[in-house]
Amino acid sequence: PAMILLGGSEGGDSFAKLAPMFAARGYVAASVAYFGTPGLPDTLTNIPVETVGKAIDALQARPDVNPSAIGLLGTSKGGELTLLAASTYPQIKAVVAIVPSPVAFMGLGEFNIPTGCSWTKDAKPLPCVPADAAAGAAVGQEFQAHKPIVLAPMYDASLDANPNVTQAAFFPLQNIAGPVLCLAGSDDKMWDSSRQCSMAMQYLKAHNHEYGDKMIAYPNAGHMFLFTLHGPSSAITSYAAGPATLAFGGTAEGDAAAADAAWPAIWSFLAASLRR
Repeated sequence: PAMILLGGSEGGDSFAKLAPMFAARGYVAASVAYFGTPGLPDTLTNIPVETVGKAIDALQARPDVNPSAIGLLGTSKGGELTLLAASTYPQIKAVVAIVPSPVAFMGLGEFNIPTGCSWTKDAKPLPCVPADAAAGAAVGQEFQAHKPIVLAPMYDASLDANPNVTQAAFFPLQNIAGPVLCLAGSDDKMWDSSRQCSMAMQYLKAHNHEYGDKMIAYPNAGHMFLFTLHGPSSAITSYAAGPATLAFGGTAEGDAAAADAAWPAIWSFLAASLRR
């Protein structure tokens, strides 16, 4: 079996560091950059879903890959892209979406300023949920006041602003040709991943998705819990970006406990889904 790995809004080939963990368990692991490296878009705007399609083709062409046992794992904006790509390509047979979104959100331009839409298909931008202006202004005030920036209320307000726009931005998750495991942090301050996993599960159920889809929300866990690989001292609950501090949420203990539970859940889900 093989796994495609997609990092988040940090860009670049950020999941290269996770690939050996998958290789050690017998997966051909491909970390795929989709922006922020030479030859790719500079910012997270108008990213072609076909980037993942090319990675699928490359894996299926390898003699050491079973072409009917390819899974996809992504986190944050990469989790959003994971749900889009799995909805687009039936070659994907198992989906691990970490703190993701089942709808397309606004793109992120220079300095992560919201602009345009995140994704394209067939060279056309896919409909997305734009940033709510009032909530965006509140984030700007947090920045000016040198307070920790909590983005979740902006994403929530954006989702709630116009139900029709949010509905139009939903990925056709019913097309996913395998089970979905959606993992969330109950104290995610980046965006409400528990809410967004719940939205994905409700959509899949409403559209009679005939696979064993599952959601787990970990208590006291933030946006970055998956990377708490070496106990509480390795937790990343916030991030200093220049003069601003971005809040990821979670406690060090909560993130560590979530990681300790999440990785075994991921391994058993993938074994059940891809090694049939």
